[in-house]
Amino acid sequence: MEKGWIKLHRKLLDNGVFYDAELFKIFIWCILKANRKPKEVSNIKLKAGQFITGRVSASEELHIKPSTVYDRMQKLKRMKYISIKSTTKFSIVSVLKYNDYQVVEEAKTPSVHIDTRLEKFNVDVYFEYKDKYDTDILKEFISYWTEPNKAQTKMRFEMQKTFEIGRRLASWEKNSKNFKKTEKKNIIDTWQEAREYLIKHG
Repeated sequence: MEKGWIKLHRKLLDNGVFYDAELFKIFIWCILKANRKPKEVSNIKLKAGQFITGRVSASEELHIKPSTVYDRMQKLKRMKYISIKSTTKFSIVSVLKYNDYQVVEEAKTPSVHIDTRLEKFNVDVYFEYKDKYDTDILKEFISYWTEPNKAQTKMRFEMQKTFEIGRRLASWEKNSKNFKKTEKKNIIDTWQEAREYLIKHG
């Protein structure tokens, strides 16, 4: 499942889904499961708003009986909230009018003040990855990628064509470890050279 958050439109209060607890839960689950952007999974090309699932796996995730999941999914299909394309192994579910519920926005310079965006970046990094990486790594990562431009309108990470925190952090940790190894090796080499010089000229 993708990380991050979703948007819910207030129009959900006006449709029949909201007043059926299980139906509403499954519909929200569909929105949460749906891909925000086109992607390929196991050689299957999925569009934004689509995801792959099965009756058993859906039942386990939702903690609802498989028969109930199937019944509610079929009802959502009849109400034209989703479409389902099934095979013998899985189903491809499409959330119809996906952008009405989850607007996909292009990465543009936000109109929100830079300090607010900086705070959000801090929260996103620490909240998602505090248990996976050392605090020093996270601090160094944040410090580097939130450096503002001269005009104080954009931070370094906002000037990238793409920026996925998880991947960038993994690369940052790897490069940090390699740098420390090289730094340690250079210190040892320098000490050995000094020792050899002292032995030779002492």
